[in-house]
Amino acid sequence: MKLNLPFVPLPREYVTLLKSNLSTITSPGQVFNVLRLNKALYFLLEKAFAEFDDGRGLEKTMMALGWPSFRERTASLFIYKAKYGTYPATTDLNLVEDLIELERKYSPHGVNSYSRLFLLGFYLRLANLQNSHRESSGSMELKIPEEIGHLLKLSQGRSEKIDWLILVLYHLFEALGIEVLTQELSAKKSFQDLYSLMGPESREHMCSNLLAYGASIDEPELFLYEKV
Repeated sequence: MKLNLPFVPLPREYVTLLKSNLSTITSPGQVFNVLRLNKALYFLLEKAFAEFDDGRGLEKTMMALGWPSFRERTASLFIYKAKYGTYPATTDLNLVEDLIELERKYSPHGVNSYSRLFLLGFYLRLANLQNSHRESSGSMELKIPEEIGHLLKLSQGRSEKIDWLILVLYHLFEALGIEVLTQELSAKKSFQDLYSLMGPESREHMCSNLLAYGASIDEPELFLYEKV
């Protein structure tokens, strides 16, 4: 079965933060200028993080926990809601273990000041939950195959948008196979060269999936500009 990525309505303000460069957070303003745009989300976070609040408010709580922990605990709220239909009273890191592992696994190939890998894992988890609630019990589990790690090692440097790179490599792997793709990447062939090796159906399939992902994370740039 081929990978079929659905459109998933992700929380806009949270996704904006995951796409942002938050390498050094010296002030919570970088985060909360975005979160305050959604009053309902802000109220939800105040309640869910109350157990960590020493009376100084949500912003000081985030600074005490650190951005990575705050980010992960916030993701657990949305995952719980997708699984059970209501938001939980507290956060739960057990719900994001696979997201943390995906980020750890591929972090050597990405720019760590961005949470693009965590974003990809967040999307895949919610997409799988969305599929599970539908009547298509035969849906393929959405996950990154082991071969992608090998293919990423052939790339040079770190990619700021590692999530897009992984998805493109997945479709090239699906269309060309590991041997051909490894050979072509080792020869430093361009994306245009690799794209030309794909059949029309594989090209259409990849574009459909990338459009679904781009719409889900509110990022159409890949389709609007020559280079992302």
